[in-house]
Amino acid sequence: MRAEVLVCDPITGDRRHVPIPPEFMIGYVKGTVLCAAQNKGHVHGACHSTPLKVVLLVTCHNDSPPLASVYSSESDTWGDIISAKAPCPIYSGGYLSTLVGNAFYWPLMHANDGILEFDLDRQSLDVLEGPPGTDIPLGHQIIPAKDGTVGIAMLSRRYHDIQMWQRKVNSNGVATWVMWKTIGTHNIPELRPRIEGEEPWVKFILGYDEDTDGIILYVKHDVYMVQLKSMQCRRLFGSWNVTHYHCFKSFYAPGPSWQ
Repeated sequence: MRAEVLVCDPITGDRRHVPIPPEFMIGYVKGTVLCAAQNKGHVHGACHSTPLKVVLLVTCHNDSPPLASVYSSESDTWGDIISAKAPCPIYSGGYLSTLVGNAFYWPLMHANDGILEFDLDRQSLDVLEGPPGTDIPLGHQIIPAKDGTVGIAMLSRRYHDIQMWQRKVNSNGVATWVMWKTIGTHNIPELRPRIEGEEPWVKFILGYDEDTDGIILYVKHDVYMVQLKSMQCRRLFGSWNVTHYHCFKSFYAPGPSWQ
């Protein structure tokens, strides 16, 4: 209603109100924050007072293509309005972006709808074809693949497996999706066992932690974090309300020790 985005630091309480461009008042708006510190000694995680960028994305109600723009806190201005070449299905879900390399990716409502790619270097926005398979809402999550390319983790149709897909581009520029790993949910330690005849109990993929390569699963009214490499799993808490979860990590430099 106020036509602005709010960038806040949960640790310091700092808030920045940024009016959005009028071109973005046409559909569902998504945003993500990126640290813009350029000094070599900077370590991400203590970015409280460093310059930042906000990448804003909007998908439209009509057949118009999605739009993107980048805000810089250093200049306090928005960059050019960047348009994709093709429209995409509108989505109103709470999907979060994933940074892979120097590009942000957003999943659409269904995996076979495709994904959105915003390349920070080329300043380009593209609608990419997604992998074949599931049409389960909230059943997939963009992740980095094993060689640094973009990948997708998604639930199988029977919710018994988590399929890991990787997007590969050959020398001719042709992209294909290849399944490189399948994880049986019944093989994940600490995950609540499924009772025979019970309806699928792994309901949704709610989020992804880029720092630990962990996905957040909603399992029969419980929320779990599963590390995709080690398969370590822990229950976070119980919840009857399904929503999306934002992973946040921060730290501060230790002060002088006192004897």
